[in-house]
Amino acid sequence: MEITRYLTLLGIVAIGTIMFYATPAEGCMCAPSHPQTHYCTADYVALIRVMRKSSKLVAGKIVYKVEVKKSYKMTPEGQRTLKHGRIMTSAHDSMCGVNLQLGRLYIIAGRGDQLNLCHYAKEYKKMSIIERTGFTGAYKKGCACEISPCFGNRCLDGPTKPNSCQWSPFAKCETDYSACMPTKTRSPFSIGDPTIKCRWRRTVQYDECRMNP
Repeated sequence: MEITRYLTLLGIVAIGTIMFYATPAEGCMCAPSHPQTHYCTADYVALIRVMRKSSKLVAGKIVYKVEVKKSYKMTPEGQRTLKHGRIMTSAHDSMCGVNLQLGRLYIIAGRGDQLNLCHYAKEYKKMSIIERTGFTGAYKKGCACEISPCFGNRCLDGPTKPNSCQWSPFAKCETDYSACMPTKTRSPFSIGDPTIKCRWRRTVQYDECRMNP
């Protein structure tokens, strides 16, 4: 009985945490995602500079005229979205509109024809070196891995499936300084091909962050 009550309470806490970190609005609802997840699920990933901003072209929308400096991922849907060098978002914060500053460089990882707070939009100069290299190609190598959100003080140390990495929205080290990558592992007693397991990639910055959280 005590175990059942504990598990029920744990589930309520987890749901509450997800709702707290989610982006709730009439226009979008999403839980937080690792930058790698944003890359892997995006229609387009691009380094852009914001040139102009207009609230008059489309009712209820902000239209940004952007210069695409580099594209790191581009599906046919993404090509249609950025065809004319424009990014559209809601004019209202309550509808998850994204506010971009004129003249600044951003990495954008978007889906569909409108940008919202469920997507990734971060000023380039505020990104870590690992985030920058991730979006320029490193994250692509890890798209076969699933990054599974978890909650709790010790959730990162819990058991994981071979094709996934545990990730907490509180985990600055994993968010800013690492990526979930497939690696080949072989036990001393294994026969045949090595096993593929997804793990957080060790970088100098990641190790330093883990030592000084």
